[in-house]
Order: sequence, then structure tokens, then C-alpha cells
Amino acid sequence: MATHGQTFKGGPFSTRRAIYAALVALILLPLAAFGLGPLTSDSFSLQGPAGPLLAFSAGVLSFVSPCVLPIVPIYITQISGGSIQQGRISVSRRVTFSHAIAFVSGLTFIFIVLGTSAGLAGSYFFQDNRAELQKVAGLMLMVMGVVLIPPRGRASPMRAAWLLLGLTAVFFFTAEVAELRGDRPGLALLGGVLIAAWLRFAGYLQLPFLLRTFTADVGHHKEVSYGRSALVGGAFALGWTPCIGPILGSILTLAGQSSNAWTGAYLLVAYSAGFSIPFLATGLMLSDSQKFFRRIAPYSGLIEVASAVMLLSVGVLLYYGRLTGLNSFFGFSDFNQGL
Repeated sequence: MATHGQTFKGGPFSTRRAIYAALVALILLPLAAFGLGPLTSDSFSLQGPAGPLLAFSAGVLSFVSPCVLPIVPIYITQISGGSIQQGRISVSRRVTFSHAIAFVSGLTFIFIVLGTSAGLAGSYFFQDNRAELQKVAGLMLMVMGVVLIPPRGRASPMRAAWLLLGLTAVFFFTAEVAELRGDRPGLALLGGVLIAAWLRFAGYLQLPFLLRTFTADVGHHKEVSYGRSALVGGAFALGWTPCIGPILGSILTLAGQSSNAWTGAYLLVAYSAGFSIPFLATGLMLSDSQKFFRRIAPYSGLIEVASAVMLLSVGVLLYYGRLTGLNSFFGFSDFNQGL
């Protein structure tokens, strides 16, 4: 009986350890080969048998590029906020890691669709209307951000005052990144969205019709919708294509040609797989860190608000096509080695 119990407890632990080892190996091999080793983007041909390896390695190394690192804090806040159930932090590995998978799936799906729609379907709709799709996604994130603000009611005037102060700082920061100086309509939109967020928090703005539409009301539903995480990931794919280095640029060129569309498609899948591995590893570490979630449990309300406000800011930046403006804060890292 004791042996059986020991096997039962050791099985999941051994499985998680194997997953950790596999993810670390998938990250370190491209890092060692292309980042520290002698290999470069000219070592293999994309259309040769080693093409998927080259595309996968480029995807892994893109994670630590200045174009991608700004996503990571927002990603962590998103999946942490997605782990709040009934107003409390959930330490469920399944819930947290599932949100990580949903985020990566949304990002990967939109990224591949954008890259292959012309070559495979002969349609330039997504590419020709990318700016309009960005605006739609930005508006959706703004609305979702307002809805996700937890209403604390008028019984918390001090918290409402602190949030107003924080939203003022967010206003100036977002306006600077989005280059909205002198743009009165843009400043009015940003200010209106942030005021709506404050009114929602203070209890002056009730949105019952939207709460029925967006099933991500963290205060009332049993679980947060995974669609929210997928939508956020997809929105990033619309407005934040990873660094277009020589490898990714060649893959997108192949994907856009009908004669090489399928080659470009499976190379994009390989690139996206490599790009997703570090995100999944981060999500797995968070989902497996119960101590981390217990430590941040007292701050669950703050995390809810921070997650929602981040969605608002990202929505505004996406709407104005300035999501990559955050790159300037991560210029210290440039480790994609030309891939």
C-alpha cells in the first residue's frame, strides 16, 4: 500500500520534472548553437531539411529580443490575473498553465494566419486590413479592461483616490509611448477610457449588459474565461510581430508566395513553436510555484486592477499602432544574433 502511494505521488512530480527538462533543453540548444556557438543564419538553407531547426531556433532566440521582452511582464500579469477565482488567487496548476497555453495559442494562431493567408488562400484581406484589425482588437481590449476592473463600491474612497493617482500616471506614460502629444482626439480617448475605469472601480459605472457578454467577471464567475487570454495573445500578434530578422523575413516571403506557401507555412509553425517555448516555460514555472501565489494572495485585488489597466493601455497603444513603442524600455537586450 505504501509503495502504491509513493508511486502515485511521485508520478506527477516525475512528469513535471521531465517537462521542465524538455523545455529547458529546447531553449538551451538553440541558445548554445546560435547564440554562443559557431552557427549563424547562413549555416543552413531554409528550404532544406534543416530549415525547421533554423526557424525553431530563431523563434526561441526572439524571446529575448527587445521587440518581445516588453510582452513578458504583461504576459505574467495576465496569467496571474487569470488565476484569480472568486476574488482570490488560485494555486491550481491546471488553471494557470491553461491560461498560458491559451495566450500562446491565440498569439500563434493569428501570427500564422497573417503570414500564410496570401500564399495558401490567395487572400490579402488580413494583410491589407491589418491596421483596421489592430483598431478593432484595441477597442476590444479597452472594453475588456474596463469590464475587468473589480468594482469596490463607494465604501473605499481611499482606494479610489489611490487608483485615480495611479491612472493619472498611466495617462502620461501611455500618452508618451503612443506619441499622443498634440493629438486631442487621442488624448480624449485615452482619458475617457481611464475615467471609465475609475468610475467602474468606484462603483459609479455599472455594466450589467457587458458582464453578460464578457464571461470574464472575476468577481462572480467560478473561473475566468480562457478566451480572454487567447484574445490578448491574438491582439499582440496583430500589433507586435516579433523582430523581423533575416530568418523570419525569409519565412514570411516564402509563405506569401503561392509556389512556396506550404514551405513557408510549416516553417512559420516551427518558428511559432520555438517562440512559444519560453512563454510556456514561464507559465509552467508560475503554475508550479504555489509559494509565489500564496505570497501574492494578499494583493489579489491589486493584481486584478493592474491586469485590467494593462489591458486598457495595451488597447490604446494597439489602436494607434504604437504597441512597439514599449521597445525603447528594453533596449538593453539584443540577443537574437541576426536570426
